[in-house]
Amino acid sequence: MNDENIQQKIQQKVFERLTRGNVTMRSRAYFVGRAALAILVMLVVLALSAYVLSFIMFSIHESGEQFLLGFGERGLTAFLKLFPWGTLIVDIALIFFLEWLLQSFKFGYRFSLVAVFWAVVLASMIIAALIGLTPIHNDFLEMADRGDLPVVGEMYESVRGSHEEQGVFRGTIVAIQGDTITITHEDGDHDTDDGTRTVTLPSGYSTTTFSVGERVYVFGTQGSTTIQAYGVDHLSPDQ
Repeated sequence: MNDENIQQKIQQKVFERLTRGNVTMRSRAYFVGRAALAILVMLVVLALSAYVLSFIMFSIHESGEQFLLGFGERGLTAFLKLFPWGTLIVDIALIFFLEWLLQSFKFGYRFSLVAVFWAVVLASMIIAALIGLTPIHNDFLEMADRGDLPVVGEMYESVRGSHEEQGVFRGTIVAIQGDTITITHEDGDHDTDDGTRTVTLPSGYSTTTFSVGERVYVFGTQGSTTIQAYGVDHLSPDQ
């Protein structure tokens, strides 16, 4: 059967479906509008994915959890426990949803699923990095602290939440004596991480690297009167 006969048969089947009313005629404007809406949805999903990814990076930095990676095996275990896995799962779901949307377009079939997936991931990472250069997360965090941020306010409040059960403490140095430092923390929420604590530095740490008034990140075990630190690192004044 030659190409001409095949084309005639296809035309005949299409004509039969049209006469039976099985095919609905659509205007060009319908398809253009549908494509525009799909592209808009894809851009929104990509922006949400990038925003969520940038928040994950912001929360790790702002909470000081990245310091745990330098505190040995204990620190790595604590870091994995504190990592925002739920938020990461949301971001992965958005990426797969966006990939599905892309594959729904005709041009999506010209590329492999793996290529589309990594293209989406790369685009999300680039946009997330650009978002990280803006003050949006800091602004949202300040709004959350004031109770003025709806919907995602709790997500931002968790950034500076108490993680004493994981051995994490933050505070401002108020005294240095021998191999111990005294830190105090008060963020106004009256939770368990507020108060004054004495921290015994681990061996090899020198108190000369610290100064009164400096904010520090402490990882250790809390005893009856002191915290035996596995590691201590410097925080920026706004962390």
